[in-house]
Amino acid sequence: MAKSTKKDILKELEELALKAGIKVRYEKTEARGGMCTFQGNPLIIIDRKASDDYKIAVLAENIKKKGLQDIYISPKMREVLDSFD
Repeated sequence: MAKSTKKDILKELEELALKAGIKVRYEKTEARGGMCTFQGNPLIIIDRKASDDYKIAVLAENIKKKGLQDIYISPKMREVLDSFD
């Protein structure tokens, strides 16, 4: 089995966020990044120039806050999410 690249992990986290009803946007900002509510919907905003490691951390930490019990999460993604306890 091929090892996942950071880009692969980011893509899977973005897809998982969408399945959980969370939109993800990358914008030019100096803010840390995180989840907020915009027009009544959850939204994660991350600085587009942040490192992939940082983007993964912000996505994983915020996705974990959402109820994911009804969403299939691959063992690989579960491992990524669990690494952010």
